[in-house]
Amino acid sequence: MVLIVITSRYDTLWEDYYSSYKEVASPHRKPGLFKWLYKSYIFLHLSCVNSSSIYKLADFKACLALVDTAIDDCCDNASFIEENGGDAFSYEMLSILYNADKIVSGTYTPSKRDLENLYIKTTFNIFSDFLKNYLICLPRYYNFKNEFFLSMRSVAESMEFSYLLNRNKVAYPYFLVVQNKGPSTMVAVLSILDLMSSESFDASELGKAIALFNMADIVAMLNNAVNTWKKEIVERDYSSPVISLALEKKIIKFSDFDNLSTEKLEEKLLPLSSLVNDDLNRKILLMEEFVETYEIKSFDALRYINNYRTYAFESQKKNKEIS
Repeated sequence: MVLIVITSRYDTLWEDYYSSYKEVASPHRKPGLFKWLYKSYIFLHLSCVNSSSIYKLADFKACLALVDTAIDDCCDNASFIEENGGDAFSYEMLSILYNADKIVSGTYTPSKRDLENLYIKTTFNIFSDFLKNYLICLPRYYNFKNEFFLSMRSVAESMEFSYLLNRNKVAYPYFLVVQNKGPSTMVAVLSILDLMSSESFDASELGKAIALFNMADIVAMLNNAVNTWKKEIVERDYSSPVISLALEKKIIKFSDFDNLSTEKLEEKLLPLSSLVNDDLNRKILLMEEFVETYEIKSFDALRYINNYRTYAFESQKKNKEIS
């Protein structure tokens, strides 16, 4: 008898998904981004997670980051949105996140017309496959699924906020931009994956844990802003905290994106990137104050915070090397 062993073409699930996503993705979405995120997620996990689950969870988190990226591009990349159909396209992509729970139950599918758009179809198929075949298999999925889907809707709301700000060119105060954009980095969502994989986490501490995750979301979002603001000038993503701070302080105007060179805009915004980085460090200190006040026993909260401090340092270092 001959034994036939069927193996995957890829070592990780995210690579499998990326092989489909790359056919429709915005040109600057290279595999190196997700490879780096995957390696980061091996490091970024709660201490209550069993060591045998770390690599699988890092892979799952990279899969969700891919979906997050795919939908984010439909809310803050003006030219990409226009190429794919404008408002209707962006809102159908947002609906995929808003209806994650209904995708799992099988009660939500994009319309036949929307699925004719290959980008929508590809993103939906990836997300649906992950939710139905991998997420629900996590040991404590049913314990924390409601918090997961609530956090997923918060991600969608954050992206919708960015979309409306960009479309309407509204100069919101910096603090409100930070407050609304925090969930966009999915840290809370990904941390809940850890809870779903932890047998030792005490569910009575869920409220304190979620509060800490939401604070980490803002730290990650500000870190992302410090690293990507130059790219966001090109994309005309006015929801960038660096750009929104410049608009609030009247250092730049919306019309400057039409009248000034990219180099001149970078020159004007450079000092503000340092201010946003200072805010990032203050937010980390607030996280430390939080865990001193609200003790969490199920996992090492200070280690969790230090992981994100290190992540911020390493990602900014990587960004400088690339620049």
